[in-house]
Amino acid sequence: MTSARKILVPFASLLLLTVLAACYLPNHFKSEIRLGANGDYAISFYGDLIWAPLYRAIAQGKISPEDAAKENAAIEADLRRDPAFKSIEPLGQGRFKVAYERQGHLGLNDMVTFVRRNAIILELTSKPDGRIIVNGNTLRPGDAQSLTSAGMNVQGQFRIITNGLVKEQNASSIRNYDGYLVYIWDIENAFSPAPHFVMQREGVFPQGGKTSH
Repeated sequence: MTSARKILVPFASLLLLTVLAACYLPNHFKSEIRLGANGDYAISFYGDLIWAPLYRAIAQGKISPEDAAKENAAIEADLRRDPAFKSIEPLGQGRFKVAYERQGHLGLNDMVTFVRRNAIILELTSKPDGRIIVNGNTLRPGDAQSLTSAGMNVQGQFRIITNGLVKEQNASSIRNYDGYLVYIWDIENAFSPAPHFVMQREGVFPQGGKTSH
């Protein structure tokens, strides 16, 4: 019985990791992108990050407490490799309360991701035609239902503050603040629409990348 359990528990954990590969989910969060018309950006995230495969494995009783503790420690160590995480507090069950801050400048063909490229919650992409695109990660309806049934929630607020020319957006609301427009997404659950936003960089034209003087 003991030897069989030692084989089955890691396999169950591996299977869940495969089903929801590289899947972090945010909860109880406030996140913001400050995006300049010239391509300067600053990203912040304050709230909970949940490693969905481990959370669901624990909720379904498919991983031992010992293995869960090891995986939790490994996830924390992996997050700490990124200096943009200013603080990380383990909460158990694959959950971490974090503060994340990063800033930089987008060139004409760049990509910036949070949490990282193989575990995306937010993605900023710049194009040679001057577009800067922000997209949030989208859960498939089946995954959203599965995670909700396991007791996991996705709730918080995401904002983009910009002085750039906005071409597309699906924000819940828009406000004006000191000459800047603030686009606000109120995320109520795992089924809420993912943020989508497109801005045209100043001085770069879609017809071939001509730059103004």
